[in-house]
Amino acid sequence: MKRHLYLLMLTLMIVVASELQVPAVMPEMARDLGVSTSSVGLLVSIFAIGMALGGPIIAFVLRHRPPKKALLSVVAVYAFPEMLVPLIHEYWWVALMRVVTGCLAGAAVGLSIVYATRLAPRPDKIGEAVSVVLSGIMVGTVIGLPASSLIASRFDWQATFYVLGAAALLVFVISLTALPPRRTASADDSAKDLRNLRLPALWSRYLVSFLTIGAAYAAFSYFTPLLEQTAGFSADATTLVLLAYGLCSFVGNLIVGKLADKHAVGVLRFGHALLFTSLGVLALTAQSQPIVVVTVLIVGLAGVTMNPPLVTRVVEVGGSGNLVSTIHTSVITMGITIGTTISAVTIGVFGDDPAVAMWTGSAFALLAALTLAIQTIRARNPRPAADLVAVS
Repeated sequence: MKRHLYLLMLTLMIVVASELQVPAVMPEMARDLGVSTSSVGLLVSIFAIGMALGGPIIAFVLRHRPPKKALLSVVAVYAFPEMLVPLIHEYWWVALMRVVTGCLAGAAVGLSIVYATRLAPRPDKIGEAVSVVLSGIMVGTVIGLPASSLIASRFDWQATFYVLGAAALLVFVISLTALPPRRTASADDSAKDLRNLRLPALWSRYLVSFLTIGAAYAAFSYFTPLLEQTAGFSADATTLVLLAYGLCSFVGNLIVGKLADKHAVGVLRFGHALLFTSLGVLALTAQSQPIVVVTVLIVGLAGVTMNPPLVTRVVEVGGSGNLVSTIHTSVITMGITIGTTISAVTIGVFGDDPAVAMWTGSAFALLAALTLAIQTIRARNPRPAADLVAVS
């Protein structure tokens, strides 16, 4: 099972790395396309919007296809708009290609999670299987920007798109023979998947996911200015700290995955408390380099690593159908976008200080903890309701 999960992990690593390739080559792209750097920066938001809105649409279209065929269709198609970008010299056509790749990336993440749940040997191993696959997000986040920057410095910015497009095609070819098939969702399964989207309990769990990942990214998105401007680290030292952060996220994700199936709520409670406290400490002590390093690494252990228990809780009430899983990915993507945006606003309001973003992340973590507490209290005192069916 593990080698198949690592292939899915590699798929996520590639699509996440492609999300981060544009920030690595902004000045070069802006110069070649004849637009401002801020206009190129919009390509990042466009990609994220494509992930959030287009992913569920593609999942809906592919809902009657077997998991392997659905995922590999997306990966194969994804490679082509990725490799078309260097051949286009018009900004709006490049933007369109980024929308398309964003839609396909969102679908790839959701379908990979669905596939991981089908590859789990038994239901109580779903969280562990998902954690292995989601570690691709950690690795892609860590290496995406520096790898793209390195490729661009050795060749040009266009080469980053060719390399990732070729990598997607390579993964497609390997997966075609290596991934085991799984049954197609029946018409009844697809109908249940749609019905489950009407469950209030599912959307309340989506809300916890939104707030939890929003907390992590509200802070993480501004680690670089915090480390360099406030804490006084050099650019090289900042890179090392961020690499250590990524390593902690990778290790933490695997540890949390082991606990996610049996202790999802407990893991989330502990993670929210740790995230709330560490971000508050980071905001208060942002000029102390030793404390900053320690707290950044703690955030690495307790931030995006909470994905596996979030997925486990969603599967408990909504099943592991294509639409439920892909919309969960969209909700998480919106958490990233909204968390980052609110931090940008609060930083602007309170004197352009990146430490303010840490307070924003801490507030998101507190809201996530309170939302989870309300849900667990209601679960202990359920009101009479009709039986609800979940997709397995």
